Amino acid sequence: MKPRLLIVDDDAAITQQLFWTLIDEYEVIAASDLQSALRRTMIYAPDVAILDLHLPPLTDSPDVGMQILDYLKAHVPESKVLVISSEGNAETQRTCFQHGADGFLDKPFETEQLLSMLRLLAPERQFDMA
Repeated sequence: MKPRLLIVDDDAAITQQLFWTLIDEYEVIAASDLQSALRRTMIYAPDVAILDLHLPPLTDSPDVGMQILDYLKAHVPESKVLVISSEGNAETQRTCFQHGADGFLDKPFETEQLLSMLRLLAPERQFDMA
């Protein structure tokens, strides 16, 4: 069984690229805003989440992303959260880690950098013994 991965990003191009990059190794679920991210977290309880901070309706602030991070860590505490953001200053990173983030990547990022980080965070793949 593949680890379940939730991508939360409002940029359709990034979401699509991540989906096709990760679909072979993960069960990929996507969300583009606060409501869909919370709903998919409740339904799917992801093993790993890739979370952009700047999401509608407040794309000029990291507040929505931080709300989702807090929700993930409160409702699926075993879930690992990798924050990806163009706001990669030390204060933002520190705040993310204080809220429970397990990793942080600056946008733009290299695909190999993302894959390496996910290998560290994702649970081992489980195989059916049928």
